Amino acid sequence: MPDVANSEEKKITIGSKKKIAFVCSGGATKAGAFHLGVALALQDQGFCFSGGIGNQLSPKPMEISSYVGSSAGSIISSYLASGYSLDNILLSFLNQEHSDPEELVPHVLPRLTYPKIFKLNAQLGIEQLTHIKQLRHNLSSILQGQWESFLHFKWLPINGFFSTSGIEEYLREEVLFSNRFQDYLPDLHIVATALDTSKKVIFSRYDRSSSESNCEFQNHVSISQACAASTALPFIFSPYLIKNKNNDPIYYIDGEVRDALSTQVAIEGGADLVIASYTHQPYHSFTESESLFHRGMLATIIQTIYLSIEQKINTHIFYKKCHQKAIASIFNYCEKNNIDPSHTKKICDLLEENLHIKKNVDVIYIHPDPQDQSIFFEDHFSLSPKKMSFIVKSGFQSAIRALKKYHFSDRKEKPALGSSG
Repeated sequence: MPDVANSEEKKITIGSKKKIAFVCSGGATKAGAFHLGVALALQDQGFCFSGGIGNQLSPKPMEISSYVGSSAGSIISSYLASGYSLDNILLSFLNQEHSDPEELVPHVLPRLTYPKIFKLNAQLGIEQLTHIKQLRHNLSSILQGQWESFLHFKWLPINGFFSTSGIEEYLREEVLFSNRFQDYLPDLHIVATALDTSKKVIFSRYDRSSSESNCEFQNHVSISQACAASTALPFIFSPYLIKNKNNDPIYYIDGEVRDALSTQVAIEGGADLVIASYTHQPYHSFTESESLFHRGMLATIIQTIYLSIEQKINTHIFYKKCHQKAIASIFNYCEKNNIDPSHTKKICDLLEENLHIKKNVDVIYIHPDPQDQSIFFEDHFSLSPKKMSFIVKSGFQSAIRALKKYHFSDRKEKPALGSSG
């Protein structure tokens, strides 16, 4: 299957776009810094970001008015939806102060620190006490050469050493002006995975059905809780508990366990231009001396995870492009054979509805250079200003490189359809 993410140059007419969405993937602090770099590049190219409290308005020309975030991307999306300027977010990431803090919009963004990210799981001690006899028994069995317990993972009774409750508290108490999705100008969608039902759950202002199977929208959850659910990466963080509308307890884990890149969420929300940023890019080496084999088991594990995620992304892109081409071919055939335009439109509408595709939607995918070894090996959880700065620059450069493949024919001349500007 071809790498369709790196498609040929395409002319995109911005003025005809009704709604632009920014989709941010997971990948810990590394992904957060990369998304910020991408956002800075978009701003450099003339895009702007809708954010803040207020009633929804028609988007201005080149205004991003919809955000979709999974895991780390949910935090970046929440920052942007809340109205924090990119300079403000950058200073927070780099742990720097502005010469005049009053100039920062809307106010100084508090820094996300290690104690806030890695809050010890409150159940850890209870679980350890409950299973201490089992742990001792398994350890004794392993020392005696009885490896069944090890292979069955009975020695891992805990759900995660850390809890995302610290992230929830940080967003609720220090970042968000309102904890309700409904109160913000832009659309904000936070993606999580239900642990026990394998459902993909989209927390947002909407409560509607989805074209995707085993997927649902929920609008009763707070933003901070949604982010805590979406960032609960298995093995590191314990699944996050949220009660549903019926007051039933549901445990959630990382939003990208089930779906690698939620562009379809943005499209279903009405976006006809989607800009997707992700860091799960496998490393491509063409010499034996640079092979990941020489970098040890961790490099192989990361590459394996990235390969799996990339395959899911590319498969999604491939079939969406096939469907779009099929609809375009049928449309051209109908026009060429003078079929009644009303019938042509009806046929194409039926195809779009049943194939879950929109013919006039454009998606731009932004990811690191596959031959950039330095960004591949960069620490996923580092808050070092030096490392964060390097990743931000990588995101900026990757976005500029991707955007060069597209020609925005009417970049600033025409307002978006329905725009008041």
